[in-house]
Amino acid sequence: MILYKYMSFQAARMVIENSSLGFSCLEDLNDPFECTSFGFEEGCGLLSAGIATGACKNRFSRNYGVLSLTRRPLNSLMWSHYGDEHQGVVLGVDTDIAGFSDKENCVIPSQYGEVIYSATKPHNNLPAPSAAELMSIGNGIEFNSDTFNLVKRAFLYKSSEWGYEEEVRVVKDISGLPLSYHFDEGRSGEWNKIKVSGRPLYCLDIPIDSIKEIYLGRHIYKNVSKKKLLTDDELERVLLSWGQRDLKLWHCEPDVHSWQLKAKPSKYSAKK
Repeated sequence: MILYKYMSFQAARMVIENSSLGFSCLEDLNDPFECTSFGFEEGCGLLSAGIATGACKNRFSRNYGVLSLTRRPLNSLMWSHYGDEHQGVVLGVDTDIAGFSDKENCVIPSQYGEVIYSATKPHNNLPAPSAAELMSIGNGIEFNSDTFNLVKRAFLYKSSEWGYEEEVRVVKDISGLPLSYHFDEGRSGEWNKIKVSGRPLYCLDIPIDSIKEIYLGRHIYKNVSKKKLLTDDELERVLLSWGQRDLKLWHCEPDVHSWQLKAKPSKYSAKK
């Protein structure tokens, strides 16, 4: 299955050159309602619904990393919001090759990670967790049917206003990384921690051949020149190097006959 990641040119260059993709913590995502859709019953157990929700959010937020992907590479709103206003890049990733469909190594694998968009939150029908159950969050939760309902409500419910994103998530457990790694930038096994705008980003190494498609925004040349990221010759060398890979390199432009974007093979692509 191919899923897509919208990003800036600078971010795409780092991803491609390092063969890694970044996972974010829930509290660093742009929806303030993340991890609040548990729908715990009131008066059931020792914790109120509000306290139980806050406690679960706290446990889930820093123990798990979320990779946000989407199903379409030619979504104009996604290009505007996440593709650096049509100046960035969309990467098409084979989730099987990348290991994102592996149930043993993902808390939520890609084939189960489609976000559920709803006009209302789940109603009060989930028992509040016990203290022991709360403490188990972040201590080796694995993908299985017993835990999936709680995990699904933590990561996969969003307001219908976000439906245009058609988001699919992959969730990984990052709680087992060494403590020193959590506080200082550095590498731990196949994970590399960096900071972006002051927030931690946990970058996971992926096979180099898992990136199957690259879409260039219609304004990518103007963007790189305007921001003085590279000279024209340097940009051409980067795009030529991408085009020589075993993947499809596309350039996006508006369709004159509709409101849709269309993609045509880039002039730098060796694979037409």
